Amino acid sequence: MKKSVVILITIIYIASIALVSFFGLQFKVFDEVIYTNKIELLNEDIKIDKNGKPYALAQKGDDGVWRYQLEYRVYPDNATNSAVIYSYDNLNNTVSVDENGVITFTKKGVVTIEILPEDGSPDVSATLTVWAR
Repeated sequence: MKKSVVILITIIYIASIALVSFFGLQFKVFDEVIYTNKIELLNEDIKIDKNGKPYALAQKGDDGVWRYQLEYRVYPDNATNSAVIYSYDNLNNTVSVDENGVITFTKKGVVTIEILPEDGSPDVSATLTVWAR
């Protein structure tokens, strides 16, 4: 009887080690934050000026208003928060940028738009100067 008890205890001990190592020691990260590391401009009509800076021209619509649609991609694709903020100087209230990246000019002018990640990732942005003429 002693021998069978020792064998039973050994089996239970080995089974418990196997169960704990399979179920109890798995490391899972549920709240992992993946930050933005790059924002890339995708507009095909972007040109580069003599200083190496990108620019584009807004198109005047039938309503007399100039518009330009920003196209960009946020990397990595699985970033936790891929939303962006548009930063620009709105002198004389002639320029606006909506949540879809449409830049609207109510009169001729120029604006430099900086696209920043909403998650606050440092040193990540894309900049484009847009002209309405």
